[in-house]
Order: sequence, then C-alpha cells, then structure tokens
Amino acid sequence: MIPRVLLLAGHEPTGRAGLLADVSAVLARGGQPVAVPMAQTAQGTRTFTWVAAAPRMLSAQVAAARELGPLHAVKWGMVPGPAQLSAARVALEGSDAWWVVDPVVRTSRGQPLSRLSARGYLALAGPRVVLTPNLDEAGWLLRRPAPRSVEEAVESAAALARYGFAAVLVKGGHLPDVEGLADVLATPERVRVLRGEWLERAPGRRGTGCRLASALATELGRGRTLEASVRAARGLVVRYLRAA
Repeated sequence: MIPRVLLLAGHEPTGRAGLLADVSAVLARGGQPVAVPMAQTAQGTRTFTWVAAAPRMLSAQVAAARELGPLHAVKWGMVPGPAQLSAARVALEGSDAWWVVDPVVRTSRGQPLSRLSARGYLALAGPRVVLTPNLDEAGWLLRRPAPRSVEEAVESAAALARYGFAAVLVKGGHLPDVEGLADVLATPERVRVLRGEWLERAPGRRGTGCRLASALATELGRGRTLEASVRAARGLVVRYLRAA
C-alpha cells in the first residue's frame, strides 16, 4: 500500500527544510506526497521574509487533492496564522487520516515563522493526531522554559499528551544530562525515553524535524503501529545526517 500524504508547510526554495524536505522524506519512505504550501519563504544568510498563502487557494488545493484520491496522513508544519489553520481544517473535514503536527514557529536562528498561538496548535489535538515538538517548541506550547534534562522532557511530553493527542514525541536533541540522543514518546498509557546515537549536524543539514514528522506521517498512513512508525522516522533522520 502506498500512503498518500498531504504536506502542509512553508515552501523554502533550497529544500534544506520546509515543504521540499517533507516531499523528499515521504518519497524516501515510499509514500506519495501531496504538497500544499502554507507560505512562501525566503531564508538566506542575510535575507529573511515570508508571505502567508491565501486561505481561499489553500482550501481549494486541499479540496482538489481529496477529489483525486484518499489522504492517508497529513503532516502539519509551518502554519502562518489562524486564517490558514481554519482554511485547512475546514477543507479536511470528514477525513480520517492520521495527522502529525510539527509546530514550527521559528527558524533555527530564532526568526518567527508563525502568528499562531500555542493554543491554536494545541487545538489540533485528537485521537489520531501525533505532536512532534523539539525542546524549545515544547516549552513554548506549555508556556514554561524549554526542558533541559531527560526528566523535564518526560514531564513536558506527558503534559502535552494530556491535551488529547494520540502521542507526543518530544525531540530531545542533545540534552546536557544525556550521553547520546534521547527523544521522549508519550501516549495516554505510558512514557518512554528513546535512546540513540548523537550525530553532529553538518553545515547546511537542516530540516531534521521536518523530515522526521513527514516520515512518521507516511508510516502511520501506511497502517504501521506508532512504535514502528517512530522507529522508521528516526532511522530516516539518522541516514540523512550520516549521508553528509
């Protein structure tokens, strides 16, 4: 079965992150990407700006995609503001696809990518929705400092799961109290710390969060279990970093 994955994200023309990175991850996992830009962005060494997609066009693109076949998963990335969020949600009404929500609110340099509030992202919670924040995003969503230990990451993942998500995967990166990598996967039933090898990110190797969320959406859309989907998504990121 080839899962058809709707990608809602900002378009960054170099493909190092954003919509083109999402497309590459879905293709790498054997899925069929359907790419709908939520915004156009320009991100260089000196240039930074973005323009949100027109809600009417966004809604029409999602509707057209659904007319051409079922959607098995939806990956949410950059959501510029409430108008784009509402347009996409309305256009997706009646779909039983898995959603993976990657709450991209800033670039790696701290530049803002969204006017959406934390409440707006948390309102996407549901029984077939997985949230994939990094440490800073987890802190922002909870209105508290970003986790700086495995214990704090566990607490944050559990707190976010209580909003009604099927699962929350807090991407730990290099926490100071851990040798290697530690991500935290929380479901309503349990919380697990997923250990791994820390890999240095080469210059220009951005978009690991985009790729992980898109790969995760592809595997969930294929019908794999949450645990197997997370394992496959983390593996894709490892291969991406090692390829540098």
